[in-house]
Amino acid sequence: MTFFVDENVSPKLAQILDIFDQRNEVRHLLDYFEAGTPDIEWLQGLGRWSPKPAVVCGDGRILRNAVERAALLESELTFVCLAPGWMKTRFEDQAWKLLKAWPNVAQNVVGVHRPTRFELSVGNLKLRRLS
Repeated sequence: MTFFVDENVSPKLAQILDIFDQRNEVRHLLDYFEAGTPDIEWLQGLGRWSPKPAVVCGDGRILRNAVERAALLESELTFVCLAPGWMKTRFEDQAWKLLKAWPNVAQNVVGVHRPTRFELSVGNLKLRRLS
């Protein structure tokens, strides 16, 4: 499976995860889209991919903004939102925490058969299914 990491997460973290994960591919937004591409645009673009990637996103507003949420639902992408606090965490702490949580994230995301939304906490690294 391909995991697509949005622009709020460092491209270096996407590279680290890609090297770490021997079963899946991890790519960054900047591999396919221009910096600053609106969320709606890249969500719609990824929704046309076959097979569809899963999204790992540092922008929880996508789940709260009605227009962006509609684009996410329409795209039929599985979505892992990094809970509030991730983007305020130092890079080196983001790196080890994502590496520690990644096997659980990948296993759960690969195991779903329909678009699902998850949230990964920054404190205890618990992956919570939102839908």
